[in-house]
Amino acid sequence: MRLRSFNGLSLRSLAARPQRTLLTAVGIVLGVGIVFGVITLSDTMSSTFRELYTRAFGAADLVVTAAGGNGTFGEETTREIRETPGTGRAAPRLSVPSSLILDRRREDGLPEVRGMRIFGVEPSSAALATGFELESGRYPRRGAEITLDAASAESIGAKVGEEVTIGTPDGPRRAEVVGLLRIPGGSFGGISFGMAPLRWTQRAFGEPGRISGVAVDAAEGVPPALLRDRLDRRLGAGLRVERSETRTEQVTSQLQGFRISLLFFAGTALFVGAFLVFNALSMTVLERTRELGMLRALGSTRAMIARSVLMEALVLGAVGSLAGLLLGYGMAWGLVYLFGRSFTFEITTLSISPFALLSALAVGVAVTALAALYPALRAGRVSPVEAMRSRGEAARERSGGRLVRLLPPAGLLLAAAGGAWTYHLARNLSTSPDGAAFASGIAAVIGAFLGVSMVVPAIVRPLCLLLSPALHLLFGVEGRMAAANAARNRVRTALTASALMVGISLVIAFAALGGSVLGSIRAYLEDSLGSDYVIQPVIQTSDAAFSERLPERVREVPGVAKTTAIASAFLRSGDETYVVFGLDASYPEIFRVNYASEAPEAFSRLLEEDAALVGRQLAASRGLRVGDEVRLPTPRGPRAYEVAGIVANDVLGGGSGVYLSREALARDLGEREGEFLAIETAPGADRALVEQRVRAILRDYPQFTLYSNAEWKAQIERDFDRQYVFFYAIMGVSVAVSAFGVVNTLSMSVFERTREIGILRAVGASRLQVGRLVVEEGIIISLIGCLLGVAVGSLLGYLFVRGTGAGGFEVSFYYPKLPAVAALLCGLAIGTLAGLLPARTAARKDPVEALQYE
Repeated sequence: MRLRSFNGLSLRSLAARPQRTLLTAVGIVLGVGIVFGVITLSDTMSSTFRELYTRAFGAADLVVTAAGGNGTFGEETTREIRETPGTGRAAPRLSVPSSLILDRRREDGLPEVRGMRIFGVEPSSAALATGFELESGRYPRRGAEITLDAASAESIGAKVGEEVTIGTPDGPRRAEVVGLLRIPGGSFGGISFGMAPLRWTQRAFGEPGRISGVAVDAAEGVPPALLRDRLDRRLGAGLRVERSETRTEQVTSQLQGFRISLLFFAGTALFVGAFLVFNALSMTVLERTRELGMLRALGSTRAMIARSVLMEALVLGAVGSLAGLLLGYGMAWGLVYLFGRSFTFEITTLSISPFALLSALAVGVAVTALAALYPALRAGRVSPVEAMRSRGEAARERSGGRLVRLLPPAGLLLAAAGGAWTYHLARNLSTSPDGAAFASGIAAVIGAFLGVSMVVPAIVRPLCLLLSPALHLLFGVEGRMAAANAARNRVRTALTASALMVGISLVIAFAALGGSVLGSIRAYLEDSLGSDYVIQPVIQTSDAAFSERLPERVREVPGVAKTTAIASAFLRSGDETYVVFGLDASYPEIFRVNYASEAPEAFSRLLEEDAALVGRQLAASRGLRVGDEVRLPTPRGPRAYEVAGIVANDVLGGGSGVYLSREALARDLGEREGEFLAIETAPGADRALVEQRVRAILRDYPQFTLYSNAEWKAQIERDFDRQYVFFYAIMGVSVAVSAFGVVNTLSMSVFERTREIGILRAVGASRLQVGRLVVEEGIIISLIGCLLGVAVGSLLGYLFVRGTGAGGFEVSFYYPKLPAVAALLCGLAIGTLAGLLPARTAARKDPVEALQYE
């Protein structure tokens, strides 16, 4: 092969060491793949949400809703809008939660249920009321007619002209399918969409004369902004007039925190990949010391040598990034699938943006270049005379020693600053911080990781000495030699262990957070819930509701002592959000309410004086005390409620709950139906018989199901675990990248120590002993990474838990014992598996050839 330019050395070096090249590229490929996959998932979610909400809010210029975005108002508002000068068309609608009840049966013999959202529309303005387009058939006109989204109709086998069963607050109703709607992007949370005549919807769902929104088109030549001002003045403070796209942006902006969280996990995967690249290129420079020294002796300048190493990294970065895009595309579909399974949000198309492509490529190449910068500069400083001599550990250790001495002080400062800022955010921000605060928190966490990684070289040797006796006991003399080898090059071992530390610490931190939240909820339910059974929607994301008829029937069951039904509404006013609950008089008899401050007769005042209870976090963020007023946006205008008490165990509202009486919620927000029913049996009652009778009642309400307390807690845990699987899968990529880092380190260590291996074989070491030596070195490196990961993850998890506690619901810290033990076992497994290939390479080296190396 003829060398046409000095830069050609980079390509020749990559081709000459294919195993090293492949292993180094794996880190880049996985890092870029997860970044591209996550950005693509994020873009797909945003575009799907935006398109769906644009359609749901209508294709009109303006949309009129109740203040706070929730609740119903009088149908006469449509007339006032139509009479306003400048109004072209106005289309009222009533949006209600419902269910599709299928003919298929579940294991318990009850029908399968699918969540659904129905829009009641006028036949003449159905096309304007929502932006959903007809795929076939027609819009509903009168009576029990419905137009379904085509995807749902296909999945349940419903065709135009056939009947489907619709769940209503008073029980199932049959409706004829008269048309199919085209829904962009997929199904929203697995929920179906339908349109029905406005009058039928109002009767069937107990909302006579009520609507939840009006889509408005400005007359020709009238600017929508001018019409909006006119409507604002005419309709008053109880109603909100917005541009349709503004309403859509407000809803999709709520995804910001989730999107930033996804990017955090992607960033950590790339962060770990950078460790792998840095470690691999640093070891490459050491391995090529003779070669670089010869080039220097032949006249190559320092800049030429450094440029050659940097060029090698850029080629790796470019090729690895392109391969990462292909992997990221497949990973995006996998993440979409996992997201759908975890959050019941089905997406059928991917949205690949130029930003995602360019970002992934740029980040992959840039991170690789930065990781290669120090090894490239180090290569340029190779002395020709010293490099021509055999590589000595003293030279390597002098360089590593200087680095070890310089890094820990800076690392401690960086880790302390990152940890302190994370703690500050956790304790002082609300549960919905803005994007800048969220991003600064992520930067603080990554900074803390980097700081800890800078300290690791200083503690590698003590950890190896600590593990050495145990390894000697388990593996004999090879174990002690493996510990010595790991401690000999502390920087290399520290980099590999630090990469593994990041992935393990994230797993431990989120296990601590999830286990603590779940454990605290479980403790709250055991301590505060006095019911024996609960009734909830089969599809919890459907928001299906029941009328007062269901609780009345349940209360009439012999053996039922009391019930309490809970209704809710979600309100938004600017940047402020409220979760409002409606409670009845039986609530404190079944749920124990803990107050954060003195509140005598608080619940009695709630029922009698239109007062409110508020969650602790909401009280802290708004500066509320007992006796102050909390103002809520309602369709009747802003309403003030005196704070009768501040709730400490606000598990329902997550710290931001506002609790009103059922009467106040129905009167001010139009929310009359309940969504949750708790049942307490009488002492001595036959609970099996009570359960049988309640289930018989629910045959008339197949969209709801009955849980015993134990079943309900188990269902909460299953739902919780199912959602965490999504994040664990992303974090698993970081661990996978780290595992390849161990393989890479051990493989290059074998190349670097070829002569040493030859000496061992010459003095009588068997191939099995040499192979075991390499495997045990991998185990030591992995154990160090996992030990550090468990320690850092435990601290990080504690900070996360404290942050959750700052949300108002008191979260106790539950240490993740099983995940910590699993992490250590994972270290053993990663070390063993990662060492197999390098061990095989080392064991197969011929002693004579190895002694001649260099």
